[in-house]
Amino acid sequence: MKINKYCILSLAVLAVVLASCVSSGNAVDSDPAVGNGVTAWNTRDPSAASAHWEGIKDASKQKKWLNYVTLYEDGRKALDSTDAIKASNESRLLAACNTALSKFSALDPVLQLPDDVSEKGATLTAERIDKLLASEKISDAKKMHGTAVKVYGSHEALTSVAKEIDVVSTISSKKAALLNQLQQADAKENFDEKIAAYDAVLAKYQSTESEVNGTVRQSGVAETNGVTASVRAFRKVRQDIAVQRAGAFRDEVYTYRDRMGEEFARQAEEGSGTGKNGAFTVYDIRNHYQAVGKNMDDIFAELEAFAAKYPKDVSADIIAEARSQKNDLNSKIAQINREIAVKEEIESRGKTVMPLIIGLFNPDPNSSASNQKSRPAKFSATKQKGNEYWWGMVEIPNGRLNDLVITLKDNRTVRVFDQNTHSGKDIERKKLQDLVNKQNKVGNSWPVLNAGSQLSTNKYFFEIQKGKTDSYSGEVVIYNSFVVRSR
Repeated sequence: MKINKYCILSLAVLAVVLASCVSSGNAVDSDPAVGNGVTAWNTRDPSAASAHWEGIKDASKQKKWLNYVTLYEDGRKALDSTDAIKASNESRLLAACNTALSKFSALDPVLQLPDDVSEKGATLTAERIDKLLASEKISDAKKMHGTAVKVYGSHEALTSVAKEIDVVSTISSKKAALLNQLQQADAKENFDEKIAAYDAVLAKYQSTESEVNGTVRQSGVAETNGVTASVRAFRKVRQDIAVQRAGAFRDEVYTYRDRMGEEFARQAEEGSGTGKNGAFTVYDIRNHYQAVGKNMDDIFAELEAFAAKYPKDVSADIIAEARSQKNDLNSKIAQINREIAVKEEIESRGKTVMPLIIGLFNPDPNSSASNQKSRPAKFSATKQKGNEYWWGMVEIPNGRLNDLVITLKDNRTVRVFDQNTHSGKDIERKKLQDLVNKQNKVGNSWPVLNAGSQLSTNKYFFEIQKGKTDSYSGEVVIYNSFVVRSR
């Protein structure tokens, strides 16, 4: 008698089911309806199993086996839904493939997926894994691949993407090691050691890049999205090293420039003048700024020596910028010295604030908006017998509405003038105009709004009238806008 091949296959499947039941100790699975349903599933179509499993008498067992048909249909529909999803919508494609894997993974191991479903599922899943690798989601890619192999078997597409995972993992590991070395270089405090560490990372990159290129060439998956993206990400490390190395040089150069700015802003120690009670004479002021100028020149000389040590890394443009800054500050010092040279006229102006020249070219770092407020020029006096007179200098660029504000620690009247009052002698005689905008006065702050247009020169002169005590102190500041700040 001839035995039909499907009968042989059915018997084989039934044997597998029975063996599974025995090994699991679940005698109910020996129900012929279960075995017949499994045979129908594996030899015909998963939907063909329903008729057999509907005959299972145990309700919970029947529900379990019939649910496998539902799981299968849900998984198949998830795969089929990808036909209508645009290739650019990777998130939906990934969700559909994960749904299919989730549904198929819940099937009993004796139930086999049809070849066309396995083919489609494996192919689509391999494409998703490739995309995950291209996004550097290596862990997700590995997890998805492991599940896919269990569900769809050793499919060619999954075998290929496994090689891709290995290559991308290798490249990622090498990149992480370089970035760790770069992070250690960043942490170096000493500049020369930091640069040496950067150079060591660059050297390591060169040898590692050769290893990566060799791995990719031999992989057989060099053109995949995951590998090409991984190689691009690896090569970006060279750029990261170069950027951070260049940034270190830029920061170092700017420390010299900052030092020059700080030196220019340095004030002479209060009370260290050679005048009465330690007051500053014009000669003291001149000597102070001559020392400031020399110190700035010394700092610039250090910068030039630094540039000579690293000629390939410190550009001529950066040195030119620093030289321009030094020359600009020195020109201000020269301007101060020219003013001081006219000794008799200067002495007639009254007392001198320190620093002598202020403006937004030298912002106060302690201000909440440092580019909106200058560093202060300070003044103080004791044993005041009558009205006293002071003067200082400001630099306000053309067209800028900067405000000059004099603030006292107590409430006494201040008047500000555009020219030398000769210790008050010219105020009434020449009918000099008080520049203070009294309607905008706030507390003990006396503002001259839009000082750039109200002052005919870069000098200002002010009168401190006698108050309730014989001592006072205050400061002069340039604001970008005193009205805005006082609101």
